[in-house]
Amino acid sequence: MNTVNLNLYQILKTDFKLSDAKAKEFVDAIREEVQNDIKYENSDFKSSVKEDFLKLELKLEQVNTKIESIKGDLKNEIKESKNDMLKWFVGMFFALALMIIGLYLKK
Repeated sequence: MNTVNLNLYQILKTDFKLSDAKAKEFVDAIREEVQNDIKYENSDFKSSVKEDFLKLELKLEQVNTKIESIKGDLKNEIKESKNDMLKWFVGMFFALALMIIGLYLKK
């Protein structure tokens, strides 16, 4: 028996005037009850932790989905920007080319 059981055993024998067998039986019953409570609390804790992990996993999936949609939007914006820049570059090139040709032909 460990010290807690011994102390309880001694208290039961001296203060409550129980026999050795009755005190041992009572200590064993209390120990079994405490072990059952610990097992129950442990399984309850495990299930709540699993539930929390599932909630976190769902949140993570939502965040990943948002990131993917933002990533797709950014890719589209970059493509549009590239197209706009090419249009401006071609437009500026033709405008400058026409100006240079105009100046060259003017002489």
